[in-house]
Amino acid sequence: MALHPTAVGVDLGAIEVVCDARWLMSFAAGVPDERSELYDTTALGVHPLFPVAPEWELVMAARGAYGGLEPDEVRRGIHVEHDLVLHRAVRAGERLRIAATVTSVGRRRAGATQTTRFTATDSHGEVVWRTAMGSLFLGVELVGEPTSVGPDCPDQPSPPIGAPIAERASFVRPIDAHVYTECARIWNPIHTDVVAARRAGLERPILHGTATLARGVSIATELADVPLTSVTRVIGRFGAMVDPGTTITVRLLGRDDHSLAFDVLTADGRVAVADGVLGF
Repeated sequence: MALHPTAVGVDLGAIEVVCDARWLMSFAAGVPDERSELYDTTALGVHPLFPVAPEWELVMAARGAYGGLEPDEVRRGIHVEHDLVLHRAVRAGERLRIAATVTSVGRRRAGATQTTRFTATDSHGEVVWRTAMGSLFLGVELVGEPTSVGPDCPDQPSPPIGAPIAERASFVRPIDAHVYTECARIWNPIHTDVVAARRAGLERPILHGTATLARGVSIATELADVPLTSVTRVIGRFGAMVDPGTTITVRLLGRDDHSLAFDVLTADGRVAVADGVLGF
């Protein structure tokens, strides 16, 4: 089979989730980010990348709805791009509805690409966040021409980029993929199970891309002295895989009054998160 342009516009369904304080605090712990405001239940701050956690449930629920793809081809999908726009902060205890729609398909040498738009709304129908998640289905052909229904997110902030302004090394413990899995409630066995990882063609389990991105967001905001809870936009492209038991480096590459640029490097200098941008 193959991916077809008819996938564009497909409604992947919707779910309802309750973002209780326990989940919000656990996500922060799984990053890990130890800032006190992320655990103060009198006025709980929320890590800006938390939306990836409830979105994962919908990703799993929608796996059979990808137009034209066989189950084995769907399993070849990897997360390659992420663009999150926070319209407001998530509030502890609120119930949200999250819906997903395919908004574009394309091709690369490695396979077919697809962008899925997630929209979270509150009980009043007001948008809380929107996410454009880019996936690459390895070895899958796109039959037809690349197709899009339009832009998924507002124009991207563009802070000036140059030599690193600051950087910080961060050790990824051998258990960190397990901790993030349970705290975020994002379970994919390639991150915690050696057998599953090898069946997927990996030598060993790898850290989740969103875990790497979340740690990059935490460290980049600290390097720039920007309050974590002021972040309203998170953009990044996923590259090299991060092995637990190694050290990553987060680099602050530029900033202006409303945005900053960063990336994340693996222990051997490859780029794990490229083109990282935070709006605030």
